[in-house]
Amino acid sequence: MNNIFWLSSYPKSGNTWLRLILCGLFFTEDGTLEDFNVLRNIPKFDSLSNFEFIKNLSIEDYETIFSKEKYNEHALITYSKYWIEAQKRIIANKTERIFFKTHNARVKLANNFYTNETTTAAFIYLLRDPRDIIISYSNYLNQNYDDVIDFMINGQLRGNEKINQKMPEILLSWENNYISWKNFNKVPSLFLKYEDFNYDVEKEIQKILFFFEKHFGIVFNNKKTKLKNIIKNTDIKNLQARENQIGFYENSDNKSGKNFFRKGQVNQWKKKLSRQQLNKIEKNFEKTLNELNYL
Repeated sequence: MNNIFWLSSYPKSGNTWLRLILCGLFFTEDGTLEDFNVLRNIPKFDSLSNFEFIKNLSIEDYETIFSKEKYNEHALITYSKYWIEAQKRIIANKTERIFFKTHNARVKLANNFYTNETTTAAFIYLLRDPRDIIISYSNYLNQNYDDVIDFMINGQLRGNEKINQKMPEILLSWENNYISWKNFNKVPSLFLKYEDFNYDVEKEIQKILFFFEKHFGIVFNNKKTKLKNIIKNTDIKNLQARENQIGFYENSDNKSGKNFFRKGQVNQWKKKLSRQQLNKIEKNFEKTLNELNYL
């Protein structure tokens, strides 16, 4: 049964914010989010626990993937053989909806797609202006803007070191990450923009509600109350205050040492990036930036 719902995006596009909104809709009675543990209802798919079964199927493949300190090309191709199998094992004999977050592009390695219609029910893809991603990602990685721009343009592997039980994520470039999911047209999909959530969060949540009602006949109880509480609980100031109070368990990769919930603003790039830096990113992504009305 294809009952996996993906929440996909390029890193630092508001994925965690949207996960909190979805958790409020699906995993609370009234939209109240008491702490960040609710996010465990929408975990990352690319974790070691989902691929331990390989050891029982092929010791050779398991060692190819895991024997060295870093994932190389051969390891990735071998790993790709098990993407769909891992998903099938997760959904086997389960009737409930299963949500996963991912930053992976919907890549194809050696004829193996990251996911397909046999396991996927639908996906939501969250977009963000890449010029603002540069600012946010730079802070998160503790890298300068030029390095992050090169990272986003050239298409990178994220997390090739075998630490924290995490599997590698194949991002591709910002543009190709989006296109890879855009081309996945065999299941229902919803494309949202980070900027629109900043301008009118209620309108965007209504889009999500309509998407699930239309395609899957889902009835949301306490809709008005949920909307009110979700909007309040996911306000950036409230998220910052909660992180200051109790911390955020998903912030372990943050190399800056700063809080995960930073500013959540749009158009920061206008004051932060040089004309040379803007030219580089806009030239490389011109077609898609125009398509998405970012230019």
